[in-house]
Order: sequence, then structure tokens, then C-alpha cells
Amino acid sequence: MFTEKHHAEFAAIPPYSFALSVRKPAGWWWSTPTEVFENNTLWTTARLENRLYGLRLQGTGTSRKPVVACTVFSDKTLNETEKDYVSRTLERALGVKEDLRDFYSMACKDDILRKTVDDLHGMRTVAWPELFPALILAVTLQMAPMKRSNQMMNLLIENFGDHITFDGKSIAHWPSPDKIASLPVSELKEKAKLGYRALNLNCIAQALEKGFPTSEELAAMPSDDAKEQLMTLRGIGDYSAEIVMPGMRFPLDVWSAKIFSVLFHAKVPDKPRDAIAELKKLGEERWGKWRGHAFVYVLNDLQRISKRVGVDLTIF
Repeated sequence: MFTEKHHAEFAAIPPYSFALSVRKPAGWWWSTPTEVFENNTLWTTARLENRLYGLRLQGTGTSRKPVVACTVFSDKTLNETEKDYVSRTLERALGVKEDLRDFYSMACKDDILRKTVDDLHGMRTVAWPELFPALILAVTLQMAPMKRSNQMMNLLIENFGDHITFDGKSIAHWPSPDKIASLPVSELKEKAKLGYRALNLNCIAQALEKGFPTSEELAAMPSDDAKEQLMTLRGIGDYSAEIVMPGMRFPLDVWSAKIFSVLFHAKVPDKPRDAIAELKKLGEERWGKWRGHAFVYVLNDLQRISKRVGVDLTIF
């Protein structure tokens, strides 16, 4: 039985919007697609050091002194080392120590971002609590429309994930690396409709099982080194590595290249894939170290940006 085993509270650097950070307008989840968000409270799960936890996260405090209260549920008692690790991981993943003041100072002078940072004031890019789900997302996004990617992710969770009940909520979590590493590639293809991605995901899971830097360790590395590490995994190229590292890079694919081409050039490119390199360069030159934040903010404000530019950017 999963019961309350640990509680921690984190003061956030203002401005900090808990709701926008964990429940982004574009629909992305904080940890797992089945998590529940109600009344500024998120019930979700995370697998840390091979143990699955239930989490109740709540935005509290004031606009001047925002706080996130975290209650951890487990089927086993946590020792002090485990409590410290869980607290440290949650603090990092919630982005409470990220200082956005320089980003906002830059954005307020930028024609594309000026109103977007008002729309999404206090939103953090946040980081994945654990690495394998981020890699699953990166693999299933490859060469697939969003409907197809969601199908693969949902089938992975449905067929191979874990389900836990805590605090009156039932949440399904991503499959563990050891589970995916142990499966025949043919079964992954058949039950999760992964196609060629099945072998890549199986090999990635095996690599993680043999020993690979954690999300925490990757976050502590220079971004170029972290990206290089990720690209040693089968099927993880430039774009996929940047998807795993939110806030650090400018991960354009064909879909997002169309969006940023409209914003930079006021037109959709004839060959979006061929335009990616030039658009990435423009993004890096325009926003520098904040290019990853600019990317996340734009994609989470597409409906309002579409009205401002007179082009429906949500249909690409």
C-alpha cells in the first residue's frame, strides 16, 4: 500500500506559476500522461532509483513568495538518504530555483516574445524527474504526427507500464528501463505499434540498465557534454537529444520549423526540413542562451501568437 512517507516544501524564485509550469497550455504533462491536476494540485508519479513513488504537488504561498508543497507516497519507508534524493530531484524538476529575470528582461525587448512572456508569466521550462520517459518521448516523436506519437506512448503505458493508487488517485506510469530491456523487440512492435523504433527503445533501455548518467547528472554537465552523452544512445540524434534537454537548446523539426519560419520570415518554407539549419542559427543568434526558453514559450502560446500574426500556427 502506498502511504505518505515524506513531505518537503520548496521556495521558488518569483515570478513562479506552479500551474503553468506543471500543466502547460500545449498539453504536455509534468511526469506521466495519466497524472491528475485539480485546484492547483498535481497528483503524479516518478520512478527514482528504480522505486516508484506517488506524488502530490501543490502550489502555495504568495506571488512574492511562491512555494511548492510536495508529499511523497511509497510502499516502503524512506531512509534519510532516500528522502534527500527525492527532495533534490523534485526541486530540480519543478524548476523552483530557475531565475527567469534575465530571460524576461531580454524577452520584453523582443517583438516575438514580448507579449508571450506576459501570457505565460512565471512558467518554467521544468525538467524531467527521470530520464527514460524523456527518451521514450523523443523516440516516439521521431518521424510521426502527434496522433501517432500519442498512440505509441499510450500503448507503452497500457501494456508495459505500472499502475499505483495513492491519496485516492489511480495513476499509470511509464514502463521501467528493465521491463523494456527484457522484452522481445517483436513484442514491442506488436503491442506498442513502435515499428523500427522498437529496436531503438530496447537498446536505449539496455544502455540505461548497464549504466548511464541520470537526469540529475546530465543537468549538471555543460549542455554540449550532456547532448554528446545522449547521442551515444541508439536512435538519439541531434533533434531527439535536444527534446530530452528542455530549456537548453532549440530543437526544431519539420513541424516547428514551419512555425518559426512564419515568425522569422512571415512565410512557410517550401522545404521545411531544408530550412531547419538556417532557422536554428537565427534562433541562436536572436535569443542566445535563452533560445530553449524562447522555443518552449512560443510553442505553449501558439493560439494567442496566431491571433497576433494573423496565421493559424496550430494547424501545421
